[in-house]
Amino acid sequence: MDPKFTPAFVGALVLAVVVLMAVAIAAEQWRRRRDRCDGVLLAWDDLRLTATHLIVGSRRDARQIPLTGLSAKVDFVATRGRADGDDSVHLVIENAGLDIRRSQPYSYGSSGNAQMFAIKFNALSGHDAPAPHLPSIRPDDGFGGPADRLAA
Repeated sequence: MDPKFTPAFVGALVLAVVVLMAVAIAAEQWRRRRDRCDGVLLAWDDLRLTATHLIVGSRRDARQIPLTGLSAKVDFVATRGRADGDDSVHLVIENAGLDIRRSQPYSYGSSGNAQMFAIKFNALSGHDAPAPHLPSIRPDDGFGGPADRLAA
């Protein structure tokens, strides 16, 4: 029994794909327009970052939290001994009594985007101290050790 696709079936299938693509493009344009109106610099999951506020959510009733006193950090959770790859990236925004936690499955993209979000977040909220494993780039701290200064 050899199935034959009629032109009507193929046409309906193509029309369905075109409609789904149009809806996806319209939704993305709506999201970009809303972010531009809100002044969003970066977004990760449902967290959006402006120059002065953190916006949690994507609807009209989204919470806007001032950045002062907040700090962000990124954690990586790897499950050992499992082959199915349950690794994840966790972004934690901390304040006294207010912890916002979001996670996504680990990938290079989600890891890099989470780190970029945390760095920009901490810079805007006034926490410009470098990560403990990275050298400081502030002018008054000096960069690297004595050997680095001699090599340049």
